Amino acid sequence: MTRLRACWRLRNGLVRDRENNRRENKAIRQQGTEAKVRYLTRADQYKAISEYARRDTGLSLVHSQVRQNVAVRVDEGYKRFFDALKKGQTDVHPPKCIELKRYRSLTYPQYGSAAHIGNSKLYLSGLGEFKLYDHRRIKGKPKTVTVKFKQGRWHCIVTAEIQEKDVITRVRCDDDRLDACIDTGLDKLMTDSHGEEYDPPKAWYDHRKQLRKAQKKLSRQFEARQKKHEAMVAEARASGRKAPALKDMPYSNRLRRQIRKVATIHTKIERIRDYHHKKNADVIADRYRRLAVEEHSVKFMIRNRRLAKVASDRAIHKQKLLLQSKLGKRYIAAPNIREEIGGNSQTCTCGAPAPKELKDRMHVCPVCGLVGKRDHVSANIISIIIFGCVSLSLAPEAGQAFVRRGEDEARRGEGLLCESVRPALEFSGKRRSPVRKRNTAGGEPTTGGDTRVHDRVRPVLPREPQAVHHEEVHHGRAPG
Repeated sequence: MTRLRACWRLRNGLVRDRENNRRENKAIRQQGTEAKVRYLTRADQYKAISEYARRDTGLSLVHSQVRQNVAVRVDEGYKRFFDALKKGQTDVHPPKCIELKRYRSLTYPQYGSAAHIGNSKLYLSGLGEFKLYDHRRIKGKPKTVTVKFKQGRWHCIVTAEIQEKDVITRVRCDDDRLDACIDTGLDKLMTDSHGEEYDPPKAWYDHRKQLRKAQKKLSRQFEARQKKHEAMVAEARASGRKAPALKDMPYSNRLRRQIRKVATIHTKIERIRDYHHKKNADVIADRYRRLAVEEHSVKFMIRNRRLAKVASDRAIHKQKLLLQSKLGKRYIAAPNIREEIGGNSQTCTCGAPAPKELKDRMHVCPVCGLVGKRDHVSANIISIIIFGCVSLSLAPEAGQAFVRRGEDEARRGEGLLCESVRPALEFSGKRRSPVRKRNTAGGEPTTGGDTRVHDRVRPVLPREPQAVHHEEVHHGRAPG
């Protein structure tokens, strides 16, 4: 913790230097003088780090690469701020001074002599050796080592470089798996166009009673600590002394134990959620050839006080990131609004409007008579936008006659087109053929005038899921 405090002081010092530099440049522009405006760069702050290390004894004990990484973090934060200004975004702000409790990690930017793992031990220059509890093996070439304090434990994160071909499975020409589209939601986390539902357990909802009881006890202990501080302030005023700030008061042993209990429950919730998200990504990557997912922001769910807890528990954005990492180029982002028609959940596959409220979970079309689950129909609307077809699984729910529109379109089992879908396809500007045309043997046409299809639909055999890991996580004792 001594090294962490030193890096925290350095980080706030570099941020204050940036703020003073921007303030001076702003004054120069307002005065209209001929003085040149010059902003601080990463190289300038590298030089300032040497001055900070001379004045701060604790900072001089920190490895030089770790000190430089603090300047890199500040510089990356300002780059994101300037990029947001160019794009017109107003919700991105430059780095500011933060409290110590929010600064919880150190990074060694080069894996090697300064930081490395050997014989189940982690060696960090300037800190020493620490025993590790291995979580997974390192795959690829290690690049950086980050030590992070999270939820009462120290974690070692090793970032490794690995070839894309060894991580992401590419689509082969003889791949006969289905294409699928997914609609995300709060009732069911994911529903694909073939009717499969992916509904992992709600980790926070299942542990809410246990968490509520622990947090109430923690809140009462913090209130008692605040009352004790108020009594100390009143006593100091009476005696003419200056009382310490509330944040400078040490935590009692009981309060520390209760904080660990709450952190343990949150850790369990996070691990359950993370396990099922990775499991869903593995299953979907092995089951389907390509995947189209409806892209929409989840901020409106978080802002809604009635949906905030459920939306945070589902973690839709995290599930999408894991799917992108697992599928690579096989992942297709689909719009949530069809051109000249409207939102996907508020329309039908035939293109007719079908308005619904959030509580309405069934889809009923007044024009074509399609009846089905709301998420299932929305996933098939995404399939119309991306692949130009709907799934056969929608036929029993719709009660409509699905007909073939060419053998080539149904060759891969991607679904058959319904007659009621034809008007919607004409409106879609992103429709493309679901299959690629193939040459016939010898270039001779068949008797009927149509080209022959050589690849027939074969049953898809389940394969063992192959987990892909991009980083290494270890648990160990607290350094420093």
